[in-house]
Amino acid sequence: MNTHFDLLLRGGLIVTGAGVRRGDVGVRGEEIVAVGADLPVDNATEAIDISGKLLLPGVIDAHVHPVYVDDVADCARIGAYGGVTTLLHFAPARTGESLLQKVEEMRSDAEARSVLDFGLHGALFDSPRQLAEIPQVMGLGVRTFKFFMAYVKQGWNTDDYHLVKAMDVLQEHGGMAMIHGENGGAVDYLEDKILAQPDASALDYNRSRPDILEEEAIFRALRLSELVGCPLYIAHVTTARSLPHIRRAHREGQRVFAETCSHYLTLTQEVMAELGAQAKIGPPIRAASDRAALWEAVCDGTLQVVSTDHAPKLRDLSRPFLEQPFGAPTIETLLPLVHDEGVNRGRISLVRMVQVLCENPARVFGLYPRKGTIAVGGDADLVVFDPSREFTIRAENQHSNALYSLYEGRTVLGWPEMSFQRGRRVLWDGEVVAQPGQGRFLPTLESQTEPLNV
Repeated sequence: MNTHFDLLLRGGLIVTGAGVRRGDVGVRGEEIVAVGADLPVDNATEAIDISGKLLLPGVIDAHVHPVYVDDVADCARIGAYGGVTTLLHFAPARTGESLLQKVEEMRSDAEARSVLDFGLHGALFDSPRQLAEIPQVMGLGVRTFKFFMAYVKQGWNTDDYHLVKAMDVLQEHGGMAMIHGENGGAVDYLEDKILAQPDASALDYNRSRPDILEEEAIFRALRLSELVGCPLYIAHVTTARSLPHIRRAHREGQRVFAETCSHYLTLTQEVMAELGAQAKIGPPIRAASDRAALWEAVCDGTLQVVSTDHAPKLRDLSRPFLEQPFGAPTIETLLPLVHDEGVNRGRISLVRMVQVLCENPARVFGLYPRKGTIAVGGDADLVVFDPSREFTIRAENQHSNALYSLYEGRTVLGWPEMSFQRGRRVLWDGEVVAQPGQGRFLPTLESQTEPLNV
């Protein structure tokens, strides 16, 4: 082989959604140009021996909210520390705002300041007024749009009329609906009944957002999307009660994709007693039995994507729990936690981990095979992961502006050592060395029709 390599990664254990093998990966420019055993080192400008390490595709976090204490530049930098190389951000259009304008603003901001490649989802907080903008936004390369079935009191809710209308528009134009599945009216009633009481605390939180209300909303969204033939992406599934409905939709051939998040796989509701409002996330972190069911669903393909819902906000813990905002910093620990809790504890294989963190997000959002795998012709988005490195997570060694972690003091086995995006160094010697503005906007395409890996 006479091919010249700008970068040669040698002797690693290459993990893709198709399997595991020991070998080398050669990169020229921004692309992978060779994958094989004993590639010629003399042909490489830079050769790095990664023996004993895992070589993974760059992780894709498909669920990021860069509009709170971490903006688009922060989220990219934070994710890069954890082995993420591609982000899919939600561009929210609040009440009275233009969806088109917000998408254009976020794209421009991220193109100027992101160190990582990125795509965008639209998020509609004022659906009756914003639905008309969907075709224009899709023309910008954004094909996925989120609707909140919860948050009636906040004014963010999309009622059934406008949800069906949105789904009808999206199926006509080749897009996909995304939903936050909780019954908003019932949640608001329980908040008024339970959390608005003077003695309410974090320990009452799960009673105000029970699993049955997530189950009901997901079932309703499945039936409405079936009605009009719209592809559906169910964000942050948290409960065992929702899973039979998703499995039925898959059996019946409905185009439904479902994700869960790392905190639902690694924590239980007992964290509320320890962290209180810092662990206030919507939907809530649930019981150990739900966590076990979610791992089974990740393993069997019911849940095809694991993401973060990174949405950190500052808390004033002296204020009543009901007044505290939702969200937590999670993006930096996505890969290490799924590896430690999933692979190290025998819940999933290395191959399955790569499927749900890399390949399936790329397939669902039309980025595969450019992203999500290690193959000739694909972008050289690569993570060198040391499975033997112990790392203790502490707020002081994390990089979110939230200044706390849900995993304070937890030690994991396995941590990213270096990463590359399109052949350029991103994570190197424990620091992010990529420059702001290196990230590129990725138009999302229609999801692939072949079955995802299970």
